[in-house]
Amino acid sequence: MGKFKSSLTAMAVVVALGACSEQKAPETTSTDVQNTATSQQAQFDNVLLQEFKGPYGGVPAFDKMNLEDLKPALEKAMELNLKEIEAIANNEAPPTFENVIVEMERAGAELGRVFTYYGIWSSNKSSPEFREIQAEMSPKLSAFFTQITQNEKLFERVKTVYESDELKSLTPEEQRITWMTYNSFARNGATLDGEAKKRYAEINQELATLHTKFSNNVLADEENYVTYITEDQLDGLPASFVKAAKAAAE
Repeated sequence: MGKFKSSLTAMAVVVALGACSEQKAPETTSTDVQNTATSQQAQFDNVLLQEFKGPYGGVPAFDKMNLEDLKPALEKAMELNLKEIEAIANNEAPPTFENVIVEMERAGAELGRVFTYYGIWSSNKSSPEFREIQAEMSPKLSAFFTQITQNEKLFERVKTVYESDELKSLTPEEQRITWMTYNSFARNGATLDGEAKKRYAEINQELATLHTKFSNNVLADEENYVTYITEDQLDGLPASFVKAAKAAAE
């Protein structure tokens, strides 16, 4: 999930230990969900959802970015990610590092790609049209992440791994990512009960709305910035550069 996913789970490459028992139940993962997502990949018409092309993980399709695609891409990516999360939460096999923590790390590929473009629009290509979408989607995204962190079945599985004897057998990196995952849930209201959990979700949505509004107000104000300079301050610059800057200012 890009920068948003990192608030839930830290990125790492891990090798998991299976759960030990006298009769080990067949372990299932969200692989089927991932295979489904892979097959859907070829069917994505929305460029923002498509896998990056090129070496080393690929490069975003900067030349094909279309703001009209952003909202439907976010909605579809959240839908796909929730299916992956539900598969992890509802897995009937005993919770292990592999089928909980690792599977969570593998989830959200589509959302991560969309957030790459979202970040570009937010930081480099902001416009009134984008800010309108941002204002609409921010509380929805907050509710989406709250839905994950307050998923009781999912948190119970994370907690089981965190408190299990298996944790002691993991590498320091694997222990660290398990700790970060558990604490990310705890800090996002997973340990709260009843009304407190509901109120936490409401506060999160309100903060998301206010943060977006504040950021957009700052951007709108910066659009009116004017810098006045004298000819002496341009001394030494190529005439072609000065001419181009003057044309851009006009």
